[in-house]
Amino acid sequence: MESSSGIQVLISSYNCEEYLNDCLASIETAFNGYKWMMIFCDDASTDDTESLVDTYKTTTSADRVVYQKFEKASIVGVAKNRACSLALQYKTEYPVICFMDSDDTMGEQRISGLLPELSEEYPIVFGDFVEQMQNENGEWVKIWDVTTDSRTTHLTFGPWSTLILASLIPEDGSFFREDIANYDDILTWWTLRYRDGVAIKDVPGFITNYRKSGRTGSLGDEAGYVMPELYEKKMAIHPVPGKGP
Repeated sequence: MESSSGIQVLISSYNCEEYLNDCLASIETAFNGYKWMMIFCDDASTDDTESLVDTYKTTTSADRVVYQKFEKASIVGVAKNRACSLALQYKTEYPVICFMDSDDTMGEQRISGLLPELSEEYPIVFGDFVEQMQNENGEWVKIWDVTTDSRTTHLTFGPWSTLILASLIPEDGSFFREDIANYDDILTWWTLRYRDGVAIKDVPGFITNYRKSGRTGSLGDEAGYVMPELYEKKMAIHPVPGKGP
């Protein structure tokens, strides 16, 4: 995609005020010089999220910030699809989607590294990311760099390491799978790739996202099949490498 292409940053957030300022600051850095807007879906937060977003609106380089508060979603896929649905009305002017978690920080090269590789041929691109964990001093330290082949074999990456074309979002906004409570994103990539024939491109060599995690190995090599429900749903679409027929 051209560097002048409009980009929508989609965030679904629940009680993340502790991390939100760092997240928003990292987005500003990564989007310096680009045309962009933000859709912020508040998933029934009870902290100061709304106030922080209101302040952010006065300083951001984004063309606009759309904030909407919802009742608590039953599962994460539903929460993320609310943002996808809102994004549809802006897809002509902003045809690129950049998902972000409000408790993560964005890699400085995420947009400059991924945007040139995004195209009609490859409407989903993703890059390297880092898992972090908080130590006993409250500092966030790197657990591991996620740069393994499992990302392309098992599609074990999150939306926060991607750029996608808004044209992939159905007219009802139901982009992420809503029939599974966890790993809805992995199941979504699997569905798009093996059921719908959507090409997905790995773009290594730079960090797209620094992910705060309370679980070591939450997206490890086995994530494609350690959860029985995820494994069964993936197998119903296409055999999981290394497991099953």
